[in-house]
Amino acid sequence: MNEVPASVLVEANLSEILSEVRQQEHVDATFPKDLLSFPEQMAQVQEWIEHAGEYGIAYESLVSLLERFPFKLSSQRSVKLLEVGLLMRFKTERPEDDRFDSRS
Repeated sequence: MNEVPASVLVEANLSEILSEVRQQEHVDATFPKDLLSFPEQMAQVQEWIEHAGEYGIAYESLVSLLERFPFKLSSQRSVKLLEVGLLMRFKTERPEDDRFDSRS
């Protein structure tokens, strides 16, 4: 049995989560004017995933967006988000998430 490398799984999961979030354009109305717009945020996360390979930044951005705005994730995508967090061994770099960081 061939095991999928973690980086491939992380990228695929992040891409699927982003795809589901991106479809919820109505959430754009809840974004403050001082933030990047919804399309700009989605493009930025896509860039981090697909071109820069910055999975940690993409993950943190998605988690932050999901916590701050009324996005809905299907149970399948929620499990994928959990898988990414477990593989990367952290929630985010924010001080309030230190207790979830198992890297040290």
